[in-house]
Amino acid sequence: MLDHARRPRPLVASALAAGAGLALLVTAAAGMAHNPRVPPDFGVPSAPNGRTLSSASSRPDVGPPVVLEPPTALAIPALRVQATVVPVDSSGEILGVPADPAQVGWWTGSAPPGAASGTVVIDGHIDSATTGPGAFYQLADLHIDDLLIITTTTGDRRNYAVTGRRTYLKANGLPPDLFATTGPPRLVLITCGGSFDRSTGSYSHNIVVFATPT
Repeated sequence: MLDHARRPRPLVASALAAGAGLALLVTAAAGMAHNPRVPPDFGVPSAPNGRTLSSASSRPDVGPPVVLEPPTALAIPALRVQATVVPVDSSGEILGVPADPAQVGWWTGSAPPGAASGTVVIDGHIDSATTGPGAFYQLADLHIDDLLIITTTTGDRRNYAVTGRRTYLKANGLPPDLFATTGPPRLVLITCGGSFDRSTGSYSHNIVVFATPT
């Protein structure tokens, strides 16, 4: 399961950064080692042709600004996942995760779905000691071009296609650009994986899936 994330010190390069530099080290509450896999990495973390905020705003025919709304649901057809999305905040070095393993969390410091720039960050549990598999239990089974669908508060649907997957040893933290608010638009899904240490209540790795708008 993925229970919370740690905000790194500004000078820690391996810290997971979002926006101003927020690093996410996920530690799991006591639970089941349902999914001890550390899957091989594949694909790329972002699209080479992603739009940026500066390039879009420089065009004279952009039109009126688009009102972007928070996500309320995430569908992963390949995994038969339909999960409610709830907002999660950070407190100090900790990034929240929903208490309900069936839900996933959108970090409110990240880009909203449909933004022309930056990363939409959604995290979730892999499992729970009391309820079993969580919403992201099979996240490591996704493949290139698998569809991810985000629904917003206005009912708009934002489609993304999987471009890659990376695994990170929690002890080393996550790369700072994972939570970037600039650069190509993309979506990242984060959960736990690897072996489960019952003495610490934590999985050994984080699994991160990258996707870009379609």
